[in-house]
Amino acid sequence: MIKAVIIEDEFNALNTLDKLIKFTQKDIEIIAKIDNVTEAISFLKNNNLDLVFLDIELIGGNAFQILEALDSINFKIIFTTAYDEFAIKAIKFDTIDYLLKPIDTDELSECIDRFRKAYQKEKIYKNAVDQVSEINQKEIEKTLLIKTADAQYFLQTKDIVRCQSDGAYTIFHTVDKKIMSARNLKYYENILSEHTFVRVHQSHLVNVKYIKTINSNNTVCLTNDESIPVATRKKSYLKQILATL
Repeated sequence: MIKAVIIEDEFNALNTLDKLIKFTQKDIEIIAKIDNVTEAISFLKNNNLDLVFLDIELIGGNAFQILEALDSINFKIIFTTAYDEFAIKAIKFDTIDYLLKPIDTDELSECIDRFRKAYQKEKIYKNAVDQVSEINQKEIEKTLLIKTADAQYFLQTKDIVRCQSDGAYTIFHTVDKKIMSARNLKYYENILSEHTFVRVHQSHLVNVKYIKTINSNNTVCLTNDESIPVATRKKSYLKQILATL
């Protein structure tokens, strides 16, 4: 549901708009109706909203005093007023639309349709950003426990440059040390492939964030100037991965 608020000091205008929205816009929930500047500022600062229907002249001031009192505006605004001279100033606050009273049902529907299209685009974009952030956070927080003959190491994936096969063992090359694990490379490939690691060669699993160049001689140069062989069939895939980072 789209969460919305009506800020309006005219009783009849408020009730009319409320009823129009309830009867014609089933995906919009009016969670509050406010008639004054002070209460509006407090409510908008403390609640997450998608859309605000905002009258210009209110009890205790006007709409622009409300907006100027907010640290940020994370919702869309539809101004509703009888005074069209406010239109130019309203645009400065990135409004979705501007409705003149008395509000026409068709104009309201067209206005909300325009909002809904913009809302869906922003929602898709926000979801994509959130997913990328979640992946990055998982990568930061992911810790591997590596057991060796004489110690246990906790490695964050972001600090692992590459892993190299040594028979049944795996050598971890980190930003500051080397560690040999008693597990094979395939085992760690299954764990690390969900992050930024790619098996570029039978013997090498590389964190692509440390790749500096892909060379024509079937090697990659890492940021620490190491040169690692790349299987021919892996080169195009590796380029695709790097293009997304």
